[in-house]
Amino acid sequence: MNRALLVIGLGVVAFAVTLAVYVGTRLSNEVMTVLTGAACGVGAVLPAVIISALSLLRRRDAERAMPPAQYAAPQYPPVIVVASPNALPAGAGGWQRMYQPEYGAPVGARQFSVIGEEGVGR
Repeated sequence: MNRALLVIGLGVVAFAVTLAVYVGTRLSNEVMTVLTGAACGVGAVLPAVIISALSLLRRRDAERAMPPAQYAAPQYPPVIVVASPNALPAGAGGWQRMYQPEYGAPVGARQFSVIGEEGVGR
């Protein structure tokens, strides 16, 4: 079995070399230049790809080895949304029954102050 794989492997290599020589003799110089540049580009990128893949696999294995307690969700500050009763959707019941009528009354014109400007609010 081992010898058969060796013979098949040598046959594949011999076929590839023969095909490369045959095709190489038929191509123009411009095409050979492009193919040579593409082969050199792949050869230049290959080490970076291998190193990044190994780094990614090593990081993934390290994360799998961590105990589950260390996977705690990050603590974000609580989000507080404050809306006036007029800004909420009006409906025929639900939360509106809990408030007395004066809380749901329309609010007068609002005044805003811009920090850093002189004068009264706008």
